[in-house]
Amino acid sequence: MKNKTLFATLIIIFLIFMFGDSMTTTPGRSSGNGNPAILLLLPLSIFFIVLTFQWFIVFKDKMISKKTVIILSLLVICHHVIGVYYQIMSFRSYRIFLAKVYEGQFGTTDWDYINSITSGLSIHINNQYFNINTYLLFLSLSLFIWLLSQMIISWRRKMREKKWE
Repeated sequence: MKNKTLFATLIIIFLIFMFGDSMTTTPGRSSGNGNPAILLLLPLSIFFIVLTFQWFIVFKDKMISKKTVIILSLLVICHHVIGVYYQIMSFRSYRIFLAKVYEGQFGTTDWDYINSITSGLSIHINNQYFNINTYLLFLSLSLFIWLLSQMIISWRRKMREKKWE
């Protein structure tokens, strides 16, 4: 049952990310009246907390060695470094792509406009905030929080044992 609930949560989070990705306006089109994908941040925040607690529930009865926790933590950190680097490169490529589309439509590139539509929470870059990479970063961050808590629990347990000796 625990695994089914975790799986359902992962699917729902994935669908939210893909829904956010689908809200990206096509290059060269007006963005309309704001960015409705911002509204997805609230359920994602709630699901982040739920997911983090689900890691506790799923691994509650499992004995995980300190070595395993440290190795997993290092892997998650490496994943985040690589994932963020990939996201930065993807964003730069997308900005250049938007500039080429703009130049194709108007004959020149207005970099002030390109910078304005690719900054903040613009609807033009929802695909940069909601994609497979950011979904995986979201999952691994929740797992990393669980791993850190396991390190703290282990450290506190060790301190208590030393205190009683």
